[in-house]
Amino acid sequence: MIKIEDLTNMDKNQLNQENHDPVSEDKEFNSFFSEVLQRFPDKTSKIIQNSYEKSKSRADKIFFKSRSNLDQVFDTFLTGVDQQTAQKCHRIIHAASLSAAIVGCSPIPFSDAFLLVPIQLTMMLRLHKLFGQSWSEGLGKSLSKELVVVGLGRSAVGNIIKFIPAVGTVSGAVINASVAVSITEALGWVTVKMLNDGEDIFEQAMSFRGQFEILFKALRKAKK
Repeated sequence: MIKIEDLTNMDKNQLNQENHDPVSEDKEFNSFFSEVLQRFPDKTSKIIQNSYEKSKSRADKIFFKSRSNLDQVFDTFLTGVDQQTAQKCHRIIHAASLSAAIVGCSPIPFSDAFLLVPIQLTMMLRLHKLFGQSWSEGLGKSLSKELVVVGLGRSAVGNIIKFIPAVGTVSGAVINASVAVSITEALGWVTVKMLNDGEDIFEQAMSFRGQFEILFKALRKAKK
């Protein structure tokens, strides 16, 4: 199998293009987002669907604006991952991050932090299946809830701004979507690293939290 560290710069550029194949990404996102909607309460799911077009338009701009910076931060986390698996990981994690951004842009005050959990559970479940590893829904939910807290300080400001009509909603959405993407991307790539290294994220939760915090800080720094 081809390893990421064995690729030349030209090969890496080609890999990045393949990772960002619009057709494959759209297919993965549509499948992912449909599954996520089923995890939400019916009322919440309907609100998100009703505001989907506007929320996705904002989310696309927020997500793709910082995409190149995000991918650069992940290079060290891809060490040892073969090319085909890396491509699949990119599609799963980017689908989750875009879903998180859409929720962050939704007009539901104080909801986005809570709603990141089902998005992240779906992402982690798909990554575990990709690596052929067992998955614990209960432990995954507990871990995801705990890690979401890392981004609450900044996202809480955005949630308060959401209560201001019109412009306030947009301003709050931008703050929350950015944080939602960072949290989700960090969680996804730490999961990939530990799965590829043969580590159990539940048995080694302290190591997982530590790596998550390091990567999350690197992501926020890269996006400034």
